[in-house]
Amino acid sequence: MLRDGPTGHMSKDQLPGIQAGRAVAALSVLYFHSHVALGYFDPASLHTWHWLATYGAVGVDLFFAISGFIICLVAARPNFTRGTFALRRALRIYPLNALVTLCMLALFSWRIGGSPADIEPARILRSLLILPQHAPINSVGWTLELEIAFYVVAAILLPIGGRFLLLAYCVASGLLGNWLTPETPWIARFIGGHYLDFGAGIAAWITIGRVREHWPISIALIAGGMGAYLGGMRLGIPEMTPLACGLVVAGLAILPAVPRPLHTLGNISYGVYLIHWPVMNAAAWYAFNFAPARDLGEAYRWLTFGIVILLAGLSWALFERPLIRLGQSGKGRPPRSTSTADRDQHQGSIFRPDRP
Repeated sequence: MLRDGPTGHMSKDQLPGIQAGRAVAALSVLYFHSHVALGYFDPASLHTWHWLATYGAVGVDLFFAISGFIICLVAARPNFTRGTFALRRALRIYPLNALVTLCMLALFSWRIGGSPADIEPARILRSLLILPQHAPINSVGWTLELEIAFYVVAAILLPIGGRFLLLAYCVASGLLGNWLTPETPWIARFIGGHYLDFGAGIAAWITIGRVREHWPISIALIAGGMGAYLGGMRLGIPEMTPLACGLVVAGLAILPAVPRPLHTLGNISYGVYLIHWPVMNAAAWYAFNFAPARDLGEAYRWLTFGIVILLAGLSWALFERPLIRLGQSGKGRPPRSTSTADRDQHQGSIFRPDRP
């Protein structure tokens, strides 16, 4: 069982259920994209999990909902400062994205996943800076562009109107984006349907803000979210996806414990997400050029998964975790004054009902 702190309350740094959610989200996207590596193989040799192959992309929606929840959690801490938050997020997101982008450029130069013609200076610069564009060097990087845009919006709105104003923006942006479907990347990163996912995470924070670790409520919320998603897919109502993700995130946030391997996978989930795309493209190139037996497709799929997880683990141990520690080495400045009531509130729960 993964617990925290001397009081036995949920961790103020890593909620075990949220870590599990990150793991599930990353593995769902990994499986969803596994077809990229398997074009060479005989389809009859594959034992595809068709549900994940069809709907695994919902892992992205779950990631966004988790981000909405986490930004409320972090902003509610008494030592929160926007500067510290920005520094830690930058150290968490930009270095690994830059490293994987450079790896993709190397693959492009070998005509793997692209061609030398795709190596355009402006495209490279936008990819390294995670600026909105139609086609980042690492194709999954569009989600990072959306994350960064959400952080900017949150940094502006939270000090003005707290989480309720941020939630209102997310709902309005999501509904307007679904109606307009903007084509321009800069607009699409600030007005788009995925803001409903961010909003669902914020709503989850608001909803379960007074709830402690609780197995029955957690399981009920997660089951309700899964039911809402399956029902939405069956009825052809994609708008049910943000609601489903919000219910799942709320349930995960109060989940008392998860198996250690799932927690570990949550730690390396960012690496899994970024690294899987170049690995899938390299695996496809290898299969077509070295022609293994065409009936080994399923084994090849799982070998590719193993390589992704191995590389993500190495990235976490040797690259990401040291950078996280660097960001944590500078303590956030405490607030100018903190009332006794506020201190008691923070000691009793990770959730804070008033706006940050």
